[in-house]
Amino acid sequence: MTRQTAFWRTNWFRIAIGTLISAFCLLLALKDVPLGDVAQALAHANYGWVVLALLAMVLQTWLRAVRWILLYYPHHHGLRVRAMWGISVIGQMLNIVAPWRIGELARIYLAGEIEKRSKVQTIATLGVEKIFDTLMLLAILLTLPLFMTLPTWLEQPREGLVIVSVAMFAVAIALIFSRDWLIRLVEKIPILWRGLSLSTHAQRALSGLDVFKRWDVHLELQALSLVGWSLGVFCNYLTLLALNLQLPFVSALLLMAVLQVGVFVPSSPGKVGVFQYLCILALSLFAVDKSMGFTYGILLYFVAFGPPVALGVFFLWWNGVNLRRVAASETESAS
Repeated sequence: MTRQTAFWRTNWFRIAIGTLISAFCLLLALKDVPLGDVAQALAHANYGWVVLALLAMVLQTWLRAVRWILLYYPHHHGLRVRAMWGISVIGQMLNIVAPWRIGELARIYLAGEIEKRSKVQTIATLGVEKIFDTLMLLAILLTLPLFMTLPTWLEQPREGLVIVSVAMFAVAIALIFSRDWLIRLVEKIPILWRGLSLSTHAQRALSGLDVFKRWDVHLELQALSLVGWSLGVFCNYLTLLALNLQLPFVSALLLMAVLQVGVFVPSSPGKVGVFQYLCILALSLFAVDKSMGFTYGILLYFVAFGPPVALGVFFLWWNGVNLRRVAASETESAS
């Protein structure tokens, strides 16, 4: 007899909580905001800056794919940039529009189907990818106090992120030095999974850490991460210019940090409401009124999410991806 899972432990419960939080944030964002003023500000925006911001976002998605290919080192040769770009933006699109962040599972599945890469190895690349992104966010949060005083609601997450970053790098270093011992240990387990021994899967998974042993590869990955994140900050600033908000460049850095930390806030798919309210909170530190902060949140939402969603839909069609098969793969992975 199958035990019934309590509703509060299901994904549907998390979606319900996230939707309630998004609705609450949207109400807070809309409170005392004249929608006529918002419409007028959007009508008078300089969309030349918006076009530049959209192009920068497209370039950022492409650089993320280039970095992802390098994360397969030393087995990165033969991976096609266009194919990996398509898989990457499909994953981004699904993370935006679908619940449960199935975009990462889609990347694992599609990298295996399209580029014939081991699922275990792809999982390892995604884990290392998170390490590099966490490092970039940490660099921004450590830089911001040099130019401004951080509010309490951002200072506390900053301290938590420092602890998480140190822990992630400590685990990565420990795995690098204990790699041979772990593989010998796993070799003693006579179990096959997907026709291969567990030691083979362990070798593929731990190979993702090779990028930390080669300084030239490591520095190239850091450079790609820096350029990619700088493009995101640049998009924030271009959107400010589009609304004629003459703010210091540090405001764009703050927006990046706040919106990235806001990823950890439960919300509905698309983060409507949460995204706009975070923009209002960040810009209020620079004396931007709530109406203009909400307008900025709408415009930046279009800039940040428009390109990956549009490109993701295009590559879904171009590659003939069947989302039902992706969902079936998610169920298989979970089991």
